[in-house]
Amino acid sequence: MAQTVEFEKSAVKVWLLALLGVPFLLIGVDYFLEQKLIGRFGDLIYGAEELPAFEPRDTIIAALCIIVGSVLVVWGLKELVFPKKVFVADSEGIHLAVAGPFQPAILVPWDGFLAMEYEEIDDEGDAYPAVRIEFAQRSGLPDHPWGARWVGSAELLIDTSDWSPPTTGIVESLSQLRESADGEVKDDQ
Repeated sequence: MAQTVEFEKSAVKVWLLALLGVPFLLIGVDYFLEQKLIGRFGDLIYGAEELPAFEPRDTIIAALCIIVGSVLVVWGLKELVFPKKVFVADSEGIHLAVAGPFQPAILVPWDGFLAMEYEEIDDEGDAYPAVRIEFAQRSGLPDHPWGARWVGSAELLIDTSDWSPPTTGIVESLSQLRESADGEVKDDQ
């Protein structure tokens, strides 16, 4: 039976990002319909005096608010229902989603993978979880990885602060999976 180690984006962070789109949608839709929200904000700011007239650029800004809000909400709901795996390790090797948001995961076979370690990186006094992966060579991997950075000639440091579940036990899980994958290869021979 094949084992896998999988990580995906944290549902809480995706949900919060989707909620960020709701105010954009409300403001944009309100501008094109009744302008009740905008009118109330105008009353708070200007009081009883007459509001300045809307200009053509306000229509463009409202349309942009609707577009940005819609994209955030739709993307967030899609990620909540069908989350993208950002890291999958199985008997074939490691699948990394570092090519970009709309690109498929890159497969690194077990023989191209040298070492992995969990570490906490310091970012201006705040500690963030990260995984450092050392590869035999970096061919096939992007020069500018998404959500990661190269810290050596073939060492990739991946920010895992928004992964779920937490990555503290990733090294142990991966070593067990690699041993079982190596055992399967020996059994096949």
